[in-house]
Amino acid sequence: MNKTADGRRQTADDAIRHLRRSCRPVVLAILCLGPIPQVAQSQTTADTRAAILLTLPASSRALALGEAWGAVADDESALFYNPAQLARVRALAVGGSLQNYIASTTLGAFAVAVPLGHGTIGVGLQLLDYGSADEIVPADGSNGQAGTPTGSTVTAQDMAFTLGYGIAFGSRHELRVGAAVTYARQEVASYSGGAMAGDIGAAYSLANGWDVSAALQHLGSNLTLASVSAPLPFTWRAAVAAPMVRAGVFTLRPMAEARKVSGAEVTGVLGAEGTWRTGTSGTVLAARAGYAFRGSTDARAPFTVGAGITLGRLQVDYAYEGFDLIGGATNRVGVRFAALPRGP
Repeated sequence: MNKTADGRRQTADDAIRHLRRSCRPVVLAILCLGPIPQVAQSQTTADTRAAILLTLPASSRALALGEAWGAVADDESALFYNPAQLARVRALAVGGSLQNYIASTTLGAFAVAVPLGHGTIGVGLQLLDYGSADEIVPADGSNGQAGTPTGSTVTAQDMAFTLGYGIAFGSRHELRVGAAVTYARQEVASYSGGAMAGDIGAAYSLANGWDVSAALQHLGSNLTLASVSAPLPFTWRAAVAAPMVRAGVFTLRPMAEARKVSGAEVTGVLGAEGTWRTGTSGTVLAARAGYAFRGSTDARAPFTVGAGITLGRLQVDYAYEGFDLIGGATNRVGVRFAALPRGP
């Protein structure tokens, strides 16, 4: 391999290591394939995680609640949080959401859920697009801190394709179990790599209105990109939702979730959703909020808020999330359609 090719490969390796530095969504300078901050010498590949996309929000409704979504998930986005909750979807449901994320990246998710047999099958796509940057070949001895532009640009993306199935048991469909398989793929410049992972989940609805759920996610092999290999972000999450409080056309439901990504601290979230039904027109207004007890190095602000409106079978949702350590905020908008449900 010639010197230029060696330099480009080293540049890609540096970028990939930088991308995988942590699971928190701080992707500043991920695509700076020229002068890239060096990864600390004490940090090894085993300390990093591939496919950061799998740890980021995949739903406007969930994000507004601080992602305390596992126990109450009832739409196609359950595929990304707990596949067992797909069993709650008893009619065709199609939804997608998009977010202008930090550092000029774009984050989005799309999913479809369809009843099949005694359960529901879901198919989804998640995407994190880092945009493009000038390609720079590092100078000798610069450790990636200086180099020569080639005149070309490079791009990077994370993608994840997920297929899942959830099934319900019991006279009230109170017990739900599910599983999903994900193919995660990363592309940086001319390098790409992929890995397979699996999720399993369970949920239970008590007769008194409480809901509980738990899931293990991203159980899979290492993802190798260029010469950098790292494991997927194995995650466990456990969630609970209190009975819904009703006052005429108003409802309020509090919820909470604890979760842990491999190599990171255990975190928790408190969330609440309030709704208001406007008579018999089928219009529902929703307000959501979450407060997260995050790890000490997490850049995200603890508060998230959002709102939604349902007009018949169409629903539009919005979520807002701030970033304390780097400033700024992101906005996510989602749209979904749900057909008339089947019988029980």
